Amino acid sequence: MQHWDAGIPIVIPISGEPRLRLRLDPPKRRLTLRAPVAEHVRLPVQLLAHVTTELDQEAGLKYVDISTTDDRLVVDGYAMLMAIADRIQLENVEPLRAFEDTLKLWHSVLAERVRMALPAEIGLFGELLIVRALLETSAAEATSWRGGLAEEHDFGFEDSDVEVKTTTGERRHHWIHGLTQLVETGSTPLWITSLQITRAGDGDGETLPALIDSVLAVTSDAERSVIEQNLTAAGWREDARDLFDERWRLRTRPLALRVDDALPRLTPALLLSVGIDTGRLREVVYEIDVTDKMPTVSLPTTLSAVLAELTETVHAQ
Repeated sequence: MQHWDAGIPIVIPISGEPRLRLRLDPPKRRLTLRAPVAEHVRLPVQLLAHVTTELDQEAGLKYVDISTTDDRLVVDGYAMLMAIADRIQLENVEPLRAFEDTLKLWHSVLAERVRMALPAEIGLFGELLIVRALLETSAAEATSWRGGLAEEHDFGFEDSDVEVKTTTGERRHHWIHGLTQLVETGSTPLWITSLQITRAGDGDGETLPALIDSVLAVTSDAERSVIEQNLTAAGWREDARDLFDERWRLRTRPLALRVDDALPRLTPALLLSVGIDTGRLREVVYEIDVTDKMPTVSLPTTLSAVLAELTETVHAQ
């Protein structure tokens, strides 16, 4: 900092092999680490606003200059350049690889914790309500949950497949992703279960982390593994649990509907029947409204037990 505050450019040799140099250039607001590189190297794409890499020739040798270009980075930039120098000299890492490894490490350590989007939280909350009802009723194994495992449908029971759709709206509006989400797999009957949840008061409902804890607390090791895979695939991060402080509860009785021709939906067969080439459709997302649909009377045994458990929850509130 004495050199920097003096305002005069200076080159400081860094002892060790290979020979490295640190150049301080206060008038240009630059700190530069110079390291020798092979003749054939190419610079990586650089996305940082105040870090640059340049190739240069000196006395017939090729060098890379790694620089910070903002005087706010004098202290932290120096630490970064010295970390790169240590990788080059102490770990015998090629200079550009040392630069990339250092940036990756800093990015991973300083990465911003990200809270999943609200629609994803609501959808995950609804699916976990079903999982907990399965565990409490022993109607099926929790491993029947497939929500985050790139399967066609959220749950696969012996007697049915189930898509779970959760909303916080006054009406049962649900987004359908793709043309096959509401298509049966083989001969297994497909059902859609509509859940309406609402924000709860301070003493009511539960947060998403609390619901996850209550599910994991009563699972076997095999079930826990599948559930944790689903949670990760859904975007859940354990280190971000303190970001989820919203409390939710079921607002109405669940609605179960058999997926058949009476249900509004788009399918490959339907579009092909009217001459639409589905092979050229890259992505299809649409919204359906099942608010006024009457529930299907005869339910599969597993789904019936789950919905009865959730209905009791609504009545108890």
